Amino acid sequence: MSKIDYQKIREIAEKTKIAGEAPVMPFDQRINALNDFMKHFSPDIALALLDERERNLQYIKSRDQENEDIALKVGKLRVELEETKSKLNEQREYYEGVIADGSKRIAELESGSQAQKLVEAIIVAIENEQERLFDEDYLMDSKECIDVIREEVKRWDDSRNAGIRIKGE
Repeated sequence: MSKIDYQKIREIAEKTKIAGEAPVMPFDQRINALNDFMKHFSPDIALALLDERERNLQYIKSRDQENEDIALKVGKLRVELEETKSKLNEQREYYEGVIADGSKRIAELESGSQAQKLVEAIIVAIENEQERLFDEDYLMDSKECIDVIREEVKRWDDSRNAGIRIKGE
């Protein structure tokens, strides 16, 4: 059977049903309706319809299996997605911390706060040392030191030339 006329079988089946249920219907009409039904609905057609139904059920079953497989795969992918999102959030938080620390360090370096403090401490130490040296040994910066020494030597020479003795001579 290549083609089954479903609409024709439906119409004949409805007429046959009415014929079987209507006792007032003339006998000939009932027999004609049953014969017409049997003519259009033969065992070959019944087997073809059953085969088609079985194929449809198998197709439905295979589609159900495919859908189930897809649902399982989607479930696994959702779990993987959640794990990936979790890892991504952890990495994002870590790198945000690293970036914040780096930004803070860059800001410190750019502001030169530590370098500036170190330079200021060195300057204070040099000034303190110069004051100590100046107070103790009459030494200062190189040029000033030489000038102070020259003045001190000239004062001693002037004192010596005037006949004033310096203690220790």
